[in-house]
Amino acid sequence: MRELREAAGMPLTRAASESGWDKGHLSRVERGHTKPSRELIEWYDGSFGANQALVNQLMELDAAVRAGRDMSQRDLRRHVQPVLLGGSVPIDHHPDDRAELVGETMPDGTRVFRDEAFEKTWELRNSGERIWHNRWLTRQGAPGTPGWLRSPTRAPVPDAAPGDIVTVTLSLQAPSQVGASTAYFKLTDEAGRLYYPGLESPPLYCTIFTIYAP
Repeated sequence: MRELREAAGMPLTRAASESGWDKGHLSRVERGHTKPSRELIEWYDGSFGANQALVNQLMELDAAVRAGRDMSQRDLRRHVQPVLLGGSVPIDHHPDDRAELVGETMPDGTRVFRDEAFEKTWELRNSGERIWHNRWLTRQGAPGTPGWLRSPTRAPVPDAAPGDIVTVTLSLQAPSQVGASTAYFKLTDEAGRLYYPGLESPPLYCTIFTIYAP
């Protein structure tokens, strides 16, 4: 949301005046401290020409939250996984585990033709004190939904000792519709349980802008 507003050259004060929302509220939303309402997301979409991209992202993230909640409830009934605040976590989850993004290809806003296939690469450092083993970079939401950025459900993350840097590459495909689109990914175990379930651990993401072919 902040990227769209800044790309349009609109100061936060003006956005508050035109939208009717308080400037402080908009600031907290853009910094990820407050969840935006559907109405506010629709205002950003319409004001900055995102072509429903933000609404689609909201739907995708809500679907991921519901799926995670359902998985946590199943685990509670089966008593097969430890549970922390925010849902079930992998059996080898540890608070000293850390991941750090140190590099990536396809900068945010890269222009891609409709339905074009491309690759996105992330470089991740194991900056914690635990060995990474059998981890996955898993799509959050519904990668097969029409109109959204298409991707595999997950990709393996190479094993890594503390301090190691690993590379994860995904093959993605731009949607058929023109406009901005984003896909979110998080580190999970094979069953899809999040290693870093808290809000303090933002997802990895790929954001592109789909254009017509020349």
